[in-house]
Amino acid sequence: MITLLTDFGTRDSYVAEMKAVILRLNSQAAIVDVTHEIEPQAVAEGAVVLGRAYQVFAPDAVHIAVVDPDVGTARNALLLMTPEGRFLAPDNGLITYAVRESPEYEKAIAGAGFLQAVAVPIPAGFAAYRLSNEALWRRPVSDTFHGRDVFAPVAAHLSLGLPPQEVGEPVASLTCLSIPHPRRRGDEIAGHVVHVDRFGNLSTTIGGDAVEGRDVGVAVGGNRIRGISRSYAEGGELLAVIGSGGSLEIAVRDGSAARSLGVRVGEPVVVRL
Repeated sequence: MITLLTDFGTRDSYVAEMKAVILRLNSQAAIVDVTHEIEPQAVAEGAVVLGRAYQVFAPDAVHIAVVDPDVGTARNALLLMTPEGRFLAPDNGLITYAVRESPEYEKAIAGAGFLQAVAVPIPAGFAAYRLSNEALWRRPVSDTFHGRDVFAPVAAHLSLGLPPQEVGEPVASLTCLSIPHPRRRGDEIAGHVVHVDRFGNLSTTIGGDAVEGRDVGVAVGGNRIRGISRSYAEGGELLAVIGSGGSLEIAVRDGSAARSLGVRVGEPVVVRL
């Protein structure tokens, strides 16, 4: 199975061209569109969406993620092998969540600002390779479309059983975005808004298991919410809920929390237990 996540949209032929390259090499490939509606060049958004989606797939899936503002430059194109999946992406932070639970990540981001790019050593039990074996690429290679000419054919070869070390030489680190886990201080948990979905719901870095079933107050954007609602249709107009991804979300009933509160990614969120 091969998944696709891009900022290409569906108005143009870009996604279809990637699929055509894959299917010409492996006509039996099962291709799943995660999304092609990531905002243009929004690497952090792509990282969060990929981080949620890949966990649903089997560990042998190949995940192509292409949000690539620096395509055609000296930035590396990578294959990351993990116990939970295989990831093909530019080395710009898109695959942050694939390593976010590792000790190596926690150590590397210490002191970094929210969403700051940092170099993270490849975690123990993982492997990463630079896509330098040009024999695997589609020809000719466009300087502006590595999704079609580099990532797609390499994914197809991997789906056919190509050993990962044949894509290129190993690398010792990859670029990640600093998305720290929430901090517990006394009776408070401090986190951030990390994603705004199409409904305007605010996903946070605070896990639902830390607050579910407890009497809590949630502060965000100068507003306070009492308690956790069971659904988007319960509670007051502004409510807190445990979303399907398992994290604390802020929502507005029949509306957009992002628009109503004027809140964006990076906004602090504090839960008082």
